[in-house]
Amino acid sequence: MRKIIFCFIMLSALLAASCSEEADFSTNPSLRLEFSCDTILFDTLFTTVGSPTAVMKVYNRNGSSLRLSSVKLMRGATGFFINVDGQSADVVSDVEIREKDSMYVFVGANLDKNGAGVPLVVSDSLQFTLESGVHQYVALLAYGRDVKFLRGVQFDEDAVIAPGHYVVYDSLLVAEGATLTIEPGATLYFHKDVELIVRGTIKAEGTRERPIVFRGDRTDNMFSYLPYDRIPGQWGGVTIDSTSNGNIFSHCDIHSAKYGIRVAEGDTAVQRLRVDASRIENFDGNALETIMARVDVTNSLIANARGNCVKVVGGSVRFVHCTIANFYVWKQRDVALTLHNSIEGRPAPLREALFANCIVEGSRTDEIMGNLSTLGDSVPDARNYFFCSSLLNTVNEGDSCFVNNFFDDKENTPFAAQHFALIDHDNFKYDFHLTDSASARGIAAKEYSAALRYDLDGVERPDTLADAGCFQYVPLPEAGE
Repeated sequence: MRKIIFCFIMLSALLAASCSEEADFSTNPSLRLEFSCDTILFDTLFTTVGSPTAVMKVYNRNGSSLRLSSVKLMRGATGFFINVDGQSADVVSDVEIREKDSMYVFVGANLDKNGAGVPLVVSDSLQFTLESGVHQYVALLAYGRDVKFLRGVQFDEDAVIAPGHYVVYDSLLVAEGATLTIEPGATLYFHKDVELIVRGTIKAEGTRERPIVFRGDRTDNMFSYLPYDRIPGQWGGVTIDSTSNGNIFSHCDIHSAKYGIRVAEGDTAVQRLRVDASRIENFDGNALETIMARVDVTNSLIANARGNCVKVVGGSVRFVHCTIANFYVWKQRDVALTLHNSIEGRPAPLREALFANCIVEGSRTDEIMGNLSTLGDSVPDARNYFFCSSLLNTVNEGDSCFVNNFFDDKENTPFAAQHFALIDHDNFKYDFHLTDSASARGIAAKEYSAALRYDLDGVERPDTLADAGCFQYVPLPEAGE
């Protein structure tokens, strides 16, 4: 009998506690939830490809527990999907948040094609309805674009990639004997580790207004301030194979890969590669590597590499009005420029390495290195290099191969980052336009600048005393202008 009475008392206590908890859910209309963000933005998605999942936190900072009668997508069928406290549906009901507690809401998007050839904008709202009748909202916004998918494509014959957006899965291969032409306005998004391998010829000739872009396919952010597109190693890189000649990259933007452009050893009697008015930036390895090749680079920015911005192994290379700058900070790095004339102990004569009206800079006290030997009397033209009318961050040893250059002096002149508009390691933002005090101003030789009348931005260079590097200095407008 005493056991029955004890059980009855316990059951009554539990029922009373349950009723007490039930009463704790306030319907006071003055109470509100708080959200970790007021807008969830997806920028930019590929249509038919699901987005990464965005995470939002919902806080009840009140002294009373609250119950939501519903959390729902206002419009629905817009391509957004939600998961609220572990429940996935367009409408989730009876969600409880205890006092001083919080919960997670996960949001994703999968947009349909619009077929219009222009970016697609989709919006919706996430409505949180409390039992008090109070409605609170979080905006949902997604920008998307139609893309074409290239999966394991090999071009065995001449082909054209027209303007548009392309996502590349598996390696993109141009076979020997074929020419791939990429037209202005094309953007190629390469999936992780995917490479562009050229055994034939590639002609990627954009324009200033419609450049050709080679980048990774992640369009989301690692952190709110840091897009994955600003992080090196997002895709493989571009390989110019030994059989490939006559390649052109003009008005191109190649960035954030494992390596930039790698030119394999081949025929040194013909031009293997020409790069003009292009940006090659932000790599885990070398930005531009040439091995026993004839390569010309003009009016281009080559910057930020864990390896070298430019690595030259033998052959014949010419750089005119280029900015070669290494401020890579993700890991320990190599220098901006390095020259070599041997490959694994065998000769690789450096027939010509010209750097005219260039900038070679970086955060180290010496950004030009090399391993150049005489290679013996039997090897002619073993180590021919020449720097003229350039800004150089290296030791001035009075070498006759350095003529009319300006050398950084950390104690007495602007040094490294001080030459450039922005070197922001915290946000990984870099702007290599010149400051008004940059030592590169007015030092360019007319004999080289005359053929390059306009800089990378299209700014006209003066007839005399142009600036070294790919950017001509342009004064910032005065306040109020």
